[in-house]
Amino acid sequence: MRTPRSHFACSVVCGKVYVAGGRTSQCARGLADVEVYDLATDKWEDLPPMPGPLMDCLGLSYQGKFYVLSDQVGLPEQKTSDVFDPSERTWYTVDDVWPFSRAMHFAVQVMTDDLVYTVVDWGESCIKSRDTEKGEWRHVGSVPPVNLPDHPRPLETFGYGFAALRKQLYVLGGRVLRWEESGVGRFDIVKLSSVRFCDPLVRPLNWRETRPMCVPAFGSILGCATMEEKTAS
Repeated sequence: MRTPRSHFACSVVCGKVYVAGGRTSQCARGLADVEVYDLATDKWEDLPPMPGPLMDCLGLSYQGKFYVLSDQVGLPEQKTSDVFDPSERTWYTVDDVWPFSRAMHFAVQVMTDDLVYTVVDWGESCIKSRDTEKGEWRHVGSVPPVNLPDHPRPLETFGYGFAALRKQLYVLGGRVLRWEESGVGRFDIVKLSSVRFCDPLVRPLNWRETRPMCVPAFGSILGCATMEEKTAS
């Protein structure tokens, strides 16, 4: 990026990577700077800044636009989101489009037909889908626990990646806590490389495994994005 940063919003919109907000060592109170990466030209471009600085924010691609959600979204004092329209190259503010609960893990994916899914990683790893018309979240299913060959019971996964590709939802990597009885007893953190997927429209959810992640890229996943090359017909 032209401006190295952390705690920023990021998403892929129409084959380009958009980055907004975040913070730097020189600007710890938040940035309004925005830039976009074009894979075709391998170049970054500065875009008009957001209406105000944001950090610890979430980027979301929805209906061809780049949404930036504050980490305070869902609280009474935060009822707006900033939206960038690439065709107009302008920002505008919308009211309460994404009424997330504070318990929801900031892992949000938009599939084809604008179906929105997120994970409530609050001790049960539930997957929810948003009713676009009513603005309500509905329970879809759960991320299943993991069975380790040397452990007697299933273990809940945490810190995994959550992604959508075409018609499938994916859960990638993550970690589990395994209790070791040897000595005084302790919990060991086990990093996972497994990749599981399901069709969220088929109920109950039927999770299957595909090729695992490559070593050493496994364990805790900070973020996921889906990119597909568009070809002219």
